[in-house]
Amino acid sequence: MHAGGGSSRNVLCTFHSSPSSYHRNVDRLNSLSRTPQIRLFCLFLFFILLWACIDAVAQIPNAGEQELLHGSIFTAQGQPAVEAAVELRDLHGIKVASAVTDSTGSFEINSAAAPGEYVFLVTSGYQMRYEQILLAQPGLEMSLALPAAAVSAAPAGARYIVSAKQLRVPAQARERLTTAQQSFKKLKIDTAEQEIDDALRADPAFVQAFAMRAFIRLAQKDVKGAVEDARRAASLDPEDAESFVALAMSYNSLKEFQEAEDAAWRALSLRHESWQGRLELAKALYGQGRFVVALREMDELNQDFPDVHLIRANVLARLNRAQEAAGEFERFLQQAPEDPRSEQVRRIVAQRASGAPCSAFRP
Repeated sequence: MHAGGGSSRNVLCTFHSSPSSYHRNVDRLNSLSRTPQIRLFCLFLFFILLWACIDAVAQIPNAGEQELLHGSIFTAQGQPAVEAAVELRDLHGIKVASAVTDSTGSFEINSAAAPGEYVFLVTSGYQMRYEQILLAQPGLEMSLALPAAAVSAAPAGARYIVSAKQLRVPAQARERLTTAQQSFKKLKIDTAEQEIDDALRADPAFVQAFAMRAFIRLAQKDVKGAVEDARRAASLDPEDAESFVALAMSYNSLKEFQEAEDAAWRALSLRHESWQGRLELAKALYGQGRFVVALREMDELNQDFPDVHLIRANVLARLNRAQEAAGEFERFLQQAPEDPRSEQVRRIVAQRASGAPCSAFRP
């Protein structure tokens, strides 16, 4: 301790021996000691301010966006449509923004989208409505009522009467149906038809057998016969989703697209996960020239299946999204190279590769 204290006094005596030299040395030492600290402090302060600015921007939802439109959605009965999905898509079918209605049926859509024409689309359960709108300036107000849900898409004519006894399908009939389904998957159409005929002899009111025979008749290009069987199945059991899928497919084959749309919606209302029902709905919307809405339904599909790629390619081609359409056509060819439609699709892909516009497949 004494040695250390003596050393300190010696240093102080040295400084005091020359006052001017002392001040110069002290200033130099202070400068050398303070400059790194000040720089470090300034750098630290800079990062604090930068972080504060970033955090402030992050607190602003959808920074750079503005309110494009707002309004209310109601049911056909005039009640607020709660949790209805609201979308805004451009005329190429690209989703620009979306929202969900609150407990009062109100919504607000914010986006950085430029002024122009858009498709405003609302879906709630198994009801849908859309309008093409012009967004000339932000803050547009809209009020829409959803269409009334159809109770049933079954034929409006006379109903087939089914007794409780007839509803008890015999085991033999069910076995024939299973064999028919397996044969149909193997493209043994004649065998499948024979099995269904046997099933209907065992149970003349076997709903699933009529629906299956509708699919078989479609494969045989007997569209009118398919419609007849599908209508009978839907009338026998208005709660059987597969019957309405068959009915929608049959109407689409006849190009009776509104009837096909009604039947497809009914199928989806009975079985929400029915991807076949959604595919038929998309085909019906496409047939009516409602391409943006058809694409929305294709977006809802989560299936890697040849016909899904074919229909999606057609929709994209109509929406002038040629590159994406060509990609979907190529996926169809990869999955179904021997399909009778493949030759026409190959020509479309070749035309696109040569620089020509991507045309749609024409069945």
